[in-house]
Amino acid sequence: MGLLADTRTLATLVPNRPTPSNSNEPSEHDTLTSTASIVTRKLTCSNEIRPSCSASYAAYNGKEHEALDGLPWHSYQPSHFQTPWLLSADQLHRHGLSLSRTKYYEDLRYSTDLPRQAAVDPFHPQNDEDFVHRLDEDWASSVRVMDRTVTFFQESVFLNLALDQYHRHVIIKAILVEDIELQILKSLSFDPLRSDPRNHTIPVLQFIPGNGFEFSVQACWYEHWQWPPFDRAPSRFEMARQLLEGLVFMHEHYIAHGDIHPRNILWNHAPTHHELSRHSKFNFCMAYIDFGGAVLFSADNRRSPGSGVRPPSAFAAPEQSLDQLYDVCAADVCMLGKVLQGEMEEGRKWYGIPSEDTVYERYETLLAKMTCAKPEDRCTATAALEAVLSILLQSASGNG
Repeated sequence: MGLLADTRTLATLVPNRPTPSNSNEPSEHDTLTSTASIVTRKLTCSNEIRPSCSASYAAYNGKEHEALDGLPWHSYQPSHFQTPWLLSADQLHRHGLSLSRTKYYEDLRYSTDLPRQAAVDPFHPQNDEDFVHRLDEDWASSVRVMDRTVTFFQESVFLNLALDQYHRHVIIKAILVEDIELQILKSLSFDPLRSDPRNHTIPVLQFIPGNGFEFSVQACWYEHWQWPPFDRAPSRFEMARQLLEGLVFMHEHYIAHGDIHPRNILWNHAPTHHELSRHSKFNFCMAYIDFGGAVLFSADNRRSPGSGVRPPSAFAAPEQSLDQLYDVCAADVCMLGKVLQGEMEEGRKWYGIPSEDTVYERYETLLAKMTCAKPEDRCTATAALEAVLSILLQSASGNG
C-alpha cells in the first residue's frame, strides 16, 4: 500500500457527509475530500521514496523525501494528515484508543499510570503488562523519554499514534481491505502463526473495521536497538539469530518482507541513556514491522517483480533496482545482511572488534555470503541461521 496513493485511496478515510439541500456552500465532506486530494497530489514523491507508510522513515532518510514540486517532506505540517484521522477519533475511542492530537490523548499523555511489569512474553502481552522493558530505578524518566521520543513520530495519512485504555502507546495503521498487507498481517497475527515462537513480527492487538479499510493496532516497541551498538559478541549474535529465525519463519510461510532496513526492525526496550542500556545487561526481543512492501510467493516460484517498495539504497538488494523478476527470498537475505553489517561496523567504532577474533571472522564471512551481488551466490536464510547458531555456540564456549 502506498503512503502517497491516489486521491480515491485517501478519500476512503473521510466519512460520507451529505451537503445540506438549502445551502450552496460546500459540505464538510467536500472540503475534507478536497483537502485530502490536494495533500495527496502535492506529496507524490520520487521513486527513491518508499511508498509504504513507515512514519519513522521520513526522519531516517529525509534527504530522499522531496516532493516533485521541490518542497521537502518536513515542510508539510503533520496536521495536514490529521483530517481523516480526527473524524475517526470517536470510533477509535470506543475501542479504548486515545488518538494523538485529540482531547482524549492530551488527557493521558503525561500519565505514569501504566503497567509497571514488562510483558513476560512480549509477543503476547497481557492487559496488566507493559509492551517494553523500562528501568525500575529510572521509571519516571523513562516514561518522560517515551513521551518525548514519540513526539518525533510523524503522522501520515495511513499511520498514527494513540494510547490504549491501559495508557500504553500503540501504533495505528489504516490498511485498505484489498491490500495484500492486510492479509499478511492477519495471517501473522492469529494462530497458528502467532503462537509459533519463531514468529518475530510486531504484536497486533486488534483489527478495527473501517469504510473500505481496517485499522491495525500494533504494540509500540522502539527503534533504537542499534544505538548504542551491541557491546558484546553473544548479544550481537543473539540479535542476528532472532532476525534470521524470523526471516526463515516468514519464508516458510511464503512471505517475503521486501523492505528490510533498520527502521523496520524494533525491539522491546524503551529508550534510556542509562549505563544499563548496554545490550549485554538485559534480555531483548526483536521484531519486524511494516509489511507494506511484502509479497507472497509459491513453493515452486520465488521470482516476482516485487511490490514496488524498496528500502533505502544502502540496504536494498542490487536486483531490486532492476525492472525484472527476481528471487524475493534472496533479496530479503541481502537486505538483512546489509543491516547486520552496518550494525557490526558501528560496534567496531564504539567498542573495537579484534580482527583476529575467529568468531567474528566467521560472522563477517557469513554476512559477506548473505550480501553477494549475485542472488544465486547468496546463502539462504535457513543456511544463515544455522551458521549463526554455530557461531553462538562457539562464542558461548569462549573458543574464539
